Amino acid sequence: MAKPNVRVIVGGVLAPVGLLLLGVAAALAVSFAGLAKSAERAEGTVVDLVYRSGTACPVVTYVSPSDGREYTFGASTGSWPPEYAVGERVTVVYDPDRPGKAHIDSWANRYLGPVICGGLGVVFTGIGGGLLIWERRRAEQARWLRTRGRERWVDVDHIGQDYSVHVNGRNPFVVHASWWDERTGRTHTASSEHLWSHPGPELMQRPVRVLFDPADPDRNMVDL
Repeated sequence: MAKPNVRVIVGGVLAPVGLLLLGVAAALAVSFAGLAKSAERAEGTVVDLVYRSGTACPVVTYVSPSDGREYTFGASTGSWPPEYAVGERVTVVYDPDRPGKAHIDSWANRYLGPVICGGLGVVFTGIGGGLLIWERRRAEQARWLRTRGRERWVDVDHIGQDYSVHVNGRNPFVVHASWWDERTGRTHTASSEHLWSHPGPELMQRPVRVLFDPADPDRNMVDL
């Protein structure tokens, strides 16, 4: 019994997630660009390191030139080994309307978030979109073969499993069959779609229906 197509499911999940990540990357880039236009800078000092999840996050104190008050903030991200040392002077970027909202002016704080989200978004969208396109073309080929292909009944060679696909620790079964083409003197092999239960040993005792393109017999399928 066939289950919903795994490639469609995976592609249908990865592609939207990838697009979402690309949207997050764009939003972060726009947010940082907007902050860069209105932000002010001040010199700050690392006064402490807070250890979270195996990383050292700096705590920074600075004086806002706009109001002369001292502010302290903790960086939301850290690194290991520590990127900063206690007592180190750093450049702080802050919102003049909300001086307490600040971050250390560094490449990582400006670009790391958009780069990571954008990179993952490109990968997920590419893989998911590729799977959906591949499956759409495969489905179109199957429809073409069922309406315009030539039929041939062929003995089953063997029933194997596709170990490149895993769902809940299971691998789908695939029926393989081959035949000798009298016109070309060549042997052609056809495979079935994924099956999520073994079709049974009795299938080996009878021929199966193969559909193929007479102009290109390697364009084929075992139609169960």
